Amino acid sequence: MPFTIGEIADALGAQAAGDLSIVIDAPAQPADAGRRHLALAMEPSYGAALSEGQAEAAVLWADADWKALGLKAAIFAPRSRYVLSGVTRVFDHVLDLSPGIHPTAIVAGDAELGEDVWLGPFVVVGSGAKLGAGARVMSHVTIGAGAEIGPNALIHAGARIGARVRIGARFICQPGAAIGVDGFSFVTPKPGAVEEARATGKVSEASRTEGFARINSLGTVVLGDDVEVGANATIDRGTIADTTVGNGTKLDNQVHIGHNVTVGQTCLLCGQVGIAGSTVIGDRVVLGGQVGVADHLSIGSDVIVAGKSGVSSNIPSGRVMMGNPAMKMDLNVESYKAFRRLPRLMARLIDLEKRVSKGASKD
Repeated sequence: MPFTIGEIADALGAQAAGDLSIVIDAPAQPADAGRRHLALAMEPSYGAALSEGQAEAAVLWADADWKALGLKAAIFAPRSRYVLSGVTRVFDHVLDLSPGIHPTAIVAGDAELGEDVWLGPFVVVGSGAKLGAGARVMSHVTIGAGAEIGPNALIHAGARIGARVRIGARFICQPGAAIGVDGFSFVTPKPGAVEEARATGKVSEASRTEGFARINSLGTVVLGDDVEVGANATIDRGTIADTTVGNGTKLDNQVHIGHNVTVGQTCLLCGQVGIAGSTVIGDRVVLGGQVGVADHLSIGSDVIVAGKSGVSSNIPSGRVMMGNPAMKMDLNVESYKAFRRLPRLMARLIDLEKRVSKGASKD
C-alpha cells in the first residue's frame, strides 16, 4: 500500500521537509532505491550511496542537508534504528488482512471470537478458547481448549498454543512456536544417579534405575501484554504453578523456557537461549545468544549476559556477565587473557625447570 511522505512522517511522529505529497511504495537501501522508494540513509555514512540510486525522498540523519543530496523530500531520524522500527511497521503488509474465517478453519462451538478476527486455512480453535478482537491467525495454527489470547494478536503459521494458556494484548508469535507444552520433569523410584552425583560426585551401581516416572504439568503458561515469541521457541507449562513471562518481553528463535520459570518485564532473550526449570529472572534482563541458565537460580533485574555464557549461580541486579561459568565481564576478560598466556608461561616454567635441574646436577 503506498503512502505519501507526509503520511509516513505523521505515522512516525518525525519531522519532514520538502514535497510531502511524494508517493512511496516501499523502503529501500539507498543504492537500490527507485523513484517511488523511500531510501533509508539514516547515518552520514549512507549519504554517498544516495547518488547511486534514484530516490527522490529519504530518511536522513538529524542535521542532513537534504537539498544538497539531490532529494525532493526528507524525513529526519534523530535515533535511526528507532525510526527504522516505525518505517517497517508502516509498510508491514501482514497487517492489512481483512477480517474473516477461512472455510477450512475449525472453531469449537463454545469458543469465543472477538470482533474483526481473521482465521487462516486449517486453523483449529479448541473448546472454550477465547480470542480477542482484531486477532490474525495464520494457517495451521492450533489454539488449545480454554486458551485465552488478548486483542490484536498476530500468530504466524504452524504455531501451537496449548490448553489453558493465557496471553495478553498485542501478542506476536512467529512460525512453529509451541507455548504450553509439557515440562521435562521425571523422577526415579529410588534416588538415582543424578542425585548421587550431586551429593558425592560419583555414580555407583546402587543408583542405577530401570526407568523414569513422569511428573505431569498441571500448571499453564501466562504471557503478559506486548510479548513476542520467535520461530520454534518453546515454553513449558508449570508443574503446579504457572510459567510466566512479563509485559514487553521478546523471545528470539529457538529459545526454550522450562517449567515454572518466571521471566520479568521488558527482557530480551536472544536465539537459542535455554532456561532450566524454576529459575526466576528479573526485569530488563538481556540474555545473549546461546546463553544457558541452570535450574532454580535467581537473576536480578538489569542484568546483561553475553552470548554463549553458562549461568550456574545466582546473579545480583545490575551485573554484566560473561563466560562459562559466567562471571563479571571484567573478571572474565582478565581470566581469558591469563588463559591465553598459559602456553608462554608453561614454556618459561619448563625452561626454568631445565635450568634448575642442570644446576642441581652440577652440585
